[in-house]
Amino acid sequence: MKKKLVFVTVFLIVIFTGSIFLTTPGSGFTLDDDIEVGVYYYPWYKQGWRNYHWNSSKEYPKWNVVDTPLLGHYSCQDESVVMQHLEWMEDIGIDFVILSWWGNERVLGGSSYEDESCRFIFSIIKQYEYPIKAALMVEGFNETNGIYNFPSIFDYINETYITHYSDVYMLLDNKPLLCWYNAANMTGTSENPKPENIMEICNEGRFESRIVGHNTYVNWSFSIPCSVNSSIIPPLSEDGMICVEPRYDDSYIGGNSTFDGNLTEGLYDKQWNEVIRLKNEGEVKYVTIYSWNEYHERSQIEPHISRDGKCVLSLLYKTKRYIQIIPEFPSFLILPLFMMATLLAVIVYRRKK
Repeated sequence: MKKKLVFVTVFLIVIFTGSIFLTTPGSGFTLDDDIEVGVYYYPWYKQGWRNYHWNSSKEYPKWNVVDTPLLGHYSCQDESVVMQHLEWMEDIGIDFVILSWWGNERVLGGSSYEDESCRFIFSIIKQYEYPIKAALMVEGFNETNGIYNFPSIFDYINETYITHYSDVYMLLDNKPLLCWYNAANMTGTSENPKPENIMEICNEGRFESRIVGHNTYVNWSFSIPCSVNSSIIPPLSEDGMICVEPRYDDSYIGGNSTFDGNLTEGLYDKQWNEVIRLKNEGEVKYVTIYSWNEYHERSQIEPHISRDGKCVLSLLYKTKRYIQIIPEFPSFLILPLFMMATLLAVIVYRRKK
């Protein structure tokens, strides 16, 4: 009777360890599920082709868009569109979105479509209880004079977003995250940074501010990692943030930087694989994707019809696959640990026998 009991116990140990260590991506068994994945979101589009940012007319050549969203040339204030975006994001495992914010009426002296869109998106997340947090990225909106009232910006965001959407707004180190794009007129260039502005941004105690972009002084790097590092490997920030992008192509808006323009060079895969390598070394805490819907630079992962007429859904599901893999038990340890557990069970059984 004892031998049968020992045998059953040993058998169950082997089966149990095998079921744990031979899990598939997305099974839910994790050792380090504290890695959060976010995406940069651009809420500046108005309904209809040749409208705000969906424009290819001669008057606005810098707004040329050659890919078409699967949802059409939508408005970022269309509830059905925003909900579909959030449902797609929820399905692939996105934890947070960073919304491009271009000032508000208080600091601009007039209405701001992007501010309205940001507030609308926050309200949709809150109303329908999506499991996704949101934060803002302040853009260099005063392009002509480069003058910024930083206390007013902080106060407005605190009153409008933090107070009203405290359960939605993303926290970083227990403070609201506020990103700042490294616009030349706001924080300066790599050659000529603006230290006074940078200091004022970073010293505001109510927020965790991060300057993002491609200049040398940024906290978080994003956009065109190839041109930054002379490689396709994205840099890792000091606080464990790393950014990936599937493609960068500004040739249709007058630029000359194109990386994986037709999505056949494997840029996205190589960057995600670098994330996984660093994650296994315990260095990654946050992954951001550039972008959800930046169509001018063609970095979007949103389902769309490409300029060659092909429907691009693969980026969404490829993203889901990598997000599922990220928190999984390191694959190179699965077989050795399973074998050790099996050997231990056999030894116990033989001794009892």
